[in-house]
Amino acid sequence: MEAQRGRIRQAGVLNRRAAPHSIRALNPTAQAMQGRNPTFEVRPSVITGDTADVYLHRTQRIIRSEGLNPTVAMQFTATRGAVLSGSLEVKAILGKVTSEGNRELWAVEEGGRIAENEVCLEIKAPYSSFGLYETAVCGTLAHQSGWATAARELVDCAGSVPVVSVGAHNVHPSVAAVMDYAATVGGCASGSTVLGARLAGTPPVATVSGALVQLMGDAVRAARAFDRAVAPDVQRIAYVDPRKDVVAQVEAVVRAPGNHVDGVRIARTPGGKPVSTADVRQVRTRLDELGARNVTIVLSGRLTPERISLMLDEGAPVDVFHDVGYIASASPIAFMPNIRSISDREVPQETEPLPPNPRLRRLL
Repeated sequence: MEAQRGRIRQAGVLNRRAAPHSIRALNPTAQAMQGRNPTFEVRPSVITGDTADVYLHRTQRIIRSEGLNPTVAMQFTATRGAVLSGSLEVKAILGKVTSEGNRELWAVEEGGRIAENEVCLEIKAPYSSFGLYETAVCGTLAHQSGWATAARELVDCAGSVPVVSVGAHNVHPSVAAVMDYAATVGGCASGSTVLGARLAGTPPVATVSGALVQLMGDAVRAARAFDRAVAPDVQRIAYVDPRKDVVAQVEAVVRAPGNHVDGVRIARTPGGKPVSTADVRQVRTRLDELGARNVTIVLSGRLTPERISLMLDEGAPVDVFHDVGYIASASPIAFMPNIRSISDREVPQETEPLPPNPRLRRLL
C-alpha cells in the first residue's frame, strides 16, 4: 500500500508538458479556499423571492402591515456532521438584498468540518431585509455541504491520489457549476464544467470524450483529432472504448506515430464490468513495457469510499480518480434556522442555547 502511494507521489505531474495546469498542483484544502472570492450568479427569481416558501412572503406582508421590522439574529445549524460549503454563495445573495452598514453575516470557514447542531452561520440584520431568503440560505447550505461532504469522503480515502468531480451529467444544469465548486471545497482537485472551475479557481478537467471515440471510429483517431484541435496546454487524456480490449487500445494509442498522450482514462471493461485492480495493473505493466512510464492512468466511474480504499489497498496503480456519480448523488444536509434574538433581546430557546461559536468569522 505505502509502496503504491510512493509510486504515485513520484509520478510527478499529470501533464508534464503543461505543469501550470497540473492536477498535482490543484488539491485544494480548507486553508486554500480561504483566499478565493468566487462570483456566484444570483438569479432574479431568488431576489424576487419566487423560489422562497410562500409562508415567508406572507410573513413579510404581515410585519409590514403591522409596522414591524426589528433587527433579528438568525442562526443556522447542520442536522449532522458535515463539511461546510455555501457560505460564500449566501454572502453573494445577502450582498444583493441587504444594506451595507446594517447587516452582519458570520460563518465557519468554507471547507471547515462542522459538528451536528453547531452554529455555523449567523445573520444579523433588519428582518424584512433577509427573512424572505431563509429558504435560499438553507437550500444553498444543504446542497453545497452535501456535495462537499461526499467529496471529502472520497478524497480522504484517496490520500495522495487526486479526485476530480465529473458528475455534471447527473445534476440539473442550473446547479452543475455550484456542485463542481462545492466538490473542490470538499477537496477535489477540480470539476468538469467551465463555470464550476471558474468559481473554484481551477482549470476544468476533462478527457477525450466517449462520444468523440465513437464518432471518429476508434480511440487512436479520437486522440489524434483531440491533439490537433485543442490547445497544447490542455492535458491529453485518451479515452479507451469499454466495449473493446482495454490494454490493446492503450497500446495502440501510445504507439501511434505523432500521438501526444499524457494519460489514459479507463471507465469499464467489455461487458460493462467495473475496472478491477488487475485491469489497472495490466495497463500499467503494458505502459511501462512501452517506455511510457510518464503516461498516467485515470480511473473514472461511480466511485465510493469503499471502492477507492479497496483498490488502493490492493495496490492498484491509479494516478487520478474521476467520480461521475458519488458526489453528484449526495443527499443534501438539512440546516435548521433559528431566531436567537430580536432587537438584541434573547429569545427563549427550545433547548439550552449554545455559547457563541469562536469559529465564526465575519463575511459581511
